[in-house]
Amino acid sequence: MFEGCNVVSHWYLEVRWRVFDHNATTPLRSHVNVHKQDETIQALDDMGEDDFERLRERRRIELEKHMRQVQEWKHHDHGRFMELGDQSEFFDAVKHSKMMAIHFYRPTTKRCAILDSRMEKLAPKHLETRYCKINAEKCPYLCEKLDVHVMPTLLLVKDSKTVHQIRGFDEMGGTDDFHEDVLAWVISAHQCGSWEGEPPHQLQERGGGVNCVGLKCFGKRGGGRDDEYDSDYD
Repeated sequence: MFEGCNVVSHWYLEVRWRVFDHNATTPLRSHVNVHKQDETIQALDDMGEDDFERLRERRRIELEKHMRQVQEWKHHDHGRFMELGDQSEFFDAVKHSKMMAIHFYRPTTKRCAILDSRMEKLAPKHLETRYCKINAEKCPYLCEKLDVHVMPTLLLVKDSKTVHQIRGFDEMGGTDDFHEDVLAWVISAHQCGSWEGEPPHQLQERGGGVNCVGLKCFGKRGGGRDDEYDSDYD
């Protein structure tokens, strides 16, 4: 009980400080926003023991639910960047994971190794998405059916359906030195991962945004100029 109370107390102080900090760092605030923020502070101050008890119980349920979800993800190899051996493993993985980022690679393509290194860093940080790769040369039938012909191609799958292909690095700013957080942000923009807060600093420094990384410039299958990357049919 003490631990639960401690968690809620920290939550209370954090929320109250966020409201105060927002007030202090926003030079021009509308009367409506000020009123809403004052109401939020007042509601927190008016919370009684029964309110905190309900909050503790809700928090406990949320934590237990999240822990069960994490265990299920890890059971299906989320959190590790792994290679799928063949097409059967591909279909089995898609069946068991709600969100996947699958790198179709060629061993001799330099940029495939670059993408591998970024995905290896993301896998343990974004358990909600399974990160894996498959050798395109070993699954020509799969590549044909999925219209994968540029290396590297990152296939984004949600609910067993292909939602997008990231072809090459144009969506990450068109550079080989993009940070893994930029990749995570792009994946989340296609609803195949989570991202909280502002876009990564690398995008902000370059004047980044949706148009900059190509999320509007290319179609649903989009993501780059094919002539800059290796074609599977060369």
